[in-house]
Amino acid sequence: MRLPRLKPDYQDTWHHCYNHTAGTRQDRPFDDADKEAFVRILHKVSVLYTVRVVAYQVMSNHFHLLLHTPEALPSEEETCRRFEAFHAGKRTLEPNSERCRQWQARLRDVSWFMRHVEHLFTCWYNRTRPVRRRGALWGSRFKNTLLESGAAVWACWVYAERNPVRAKMVPDPAEYRFCSYGAWTQSGRHPFEKNAEEILLRMVGPMLHVNDLQEIQQELRKEFARLAAEEAQQPPQAVEAAIAAAAEPVTFTLSAQRRVRHWVDGLVIGSEVFVRDAMSRVRPKAAVAKHRLARAALSVPDVAPVCCWRRLRTIKL
Repeated sequence: MRLPRLKPDYQDTWHHCYNHTAGTRQDRPFDDADKEAFVRILHKVSVLYTVRVVAYQVMSNHFHLLLHTPEALPSEEETCRRFEAFHAGKRTLEPNSERCRQWQARLRDVSWFMRHVEHLFTCWYNRTRPVRRRGALWGSRFKNTLLESGAAVWACWVYAERNPVRAKMVPDPAEYRFCSYGAWTQSGRHPFEKNAEEILLRMVGPMLHVNDLQEIQQELRKEFARLAAEEAQQPPQAVEAAIAAAAEPVTFTLSAQRRVRHWVDGLVIGSEVFVRDAMSRVRPKAAVAKHRLARAALSVPDVAPVCCWRRLRTIKL
């Protein structure tokens, strides 16, 4: 039975959204042009919605998105402005109309945002094949994991950006241009810079003791270097040396070895209080109180362990 999707409307919310194409895990339907088109459509749809993209990762058969949804509805004036800008003035909305109020509620809804992105990309993909394609592209409805602001968002972001390293496509996420970190490193500008400054920096800045996006980028480099060194089973001194080297300023351009199911199937991730509070709103409170959570220590100093609602095994690539 399909359960209701978790998308709280009583607070600003972080989501990790993911979907895989139909077929087997060995199928690789997306080439570089397809990945570029996905990113282009993602930018286009973000003009319409108040759901804000903070990070993305587009692989050969799946994608990851780190999204922030606001508690507040946009005003009717903003709804009309966004709608008309998205349609380049070819369609309009009238304030105080029933249709305007429908779109007002949709603009902050992660389901509508994801539906729009996936639909537009599927239409583009089917239309541009050498032999015109018909039918569904995605294997199922997208998955969304609810993330607590802070450590859970940071850990999920690191996990998503390192997908091409785990897949052994590149040795460093900076070398993969179809992810937000790779585009950021190669261009010198975050692809969703305004969102990163207004939401991401405000959220992780105090936790990581950083003051701007360049310092966040440096913290990412250090974390990537630490993970790569530890996974190569290097001694502690070599790990520290790798982190120190990654902290050095870089010019214009520059591995988790396991796929961790929690970021895709975990349902809710954050502190124990956050996870139990979120689930108690959709499940019996007595059952939620007795439920055993999965726990994982985080490499950020003075930050409590991150918990996950579902206790899932780790899958080797």
